[in-house]
Amino acid sequence: MRVVVLENIRSAYNVWNIIRTADALGWKVWICGYTPDPGDHKKVVKTSLWAENEVWIKQFDYTNDVIKYAKENNFKIIAAEISEWAIELWKYSKTLKADENLAVIFGNEVDGVMKSTLEMVDNIVYISMKWIKESLNVGQTSAIFMRELNN
Repeated sequence: MRVVVLENIRSAYNVWNIIRTADALGWKVWICGYTPDPGDHKKVVKTSLWAENEVWIKQFDYTNDVIKYAKENNFKIIAAEISEWAIELWKYSKTLKADENLAVIFGNEVDGVMKSTLEMVDNIVYISMKWIKESLNVGQTSAIFMRELNN
């Protein structure tokens, strides 16, 4: 099973975009922190084109709850973040087995994945950038991760 974890995502539009991508690629979605509840944002439901009705979405209050649940269910847990210890996505994807459970945590659009979360994950993984910018929008980033890690 492959799962996207949305930690404190501010934009409901980003949440819907990620849900739509998860639907296309067969991923589940776990939401935590102050990430908008898909059921509470009818104004932007069109962004997902009703994918929220097809994608298995589970809500947690805190990221700690997500990580505890994932560990109890034998998930590898990674965070999509830039750090000096991070592994490049393309290299990390080669180490995954097709039958491994994987939870990928994506953080806030401004602050990224919380430091306390980074201390609890198995690996930190990033997308290498070629030019000036060091990162992408969380919706784009999650799409690249889901596609690359989809076994």
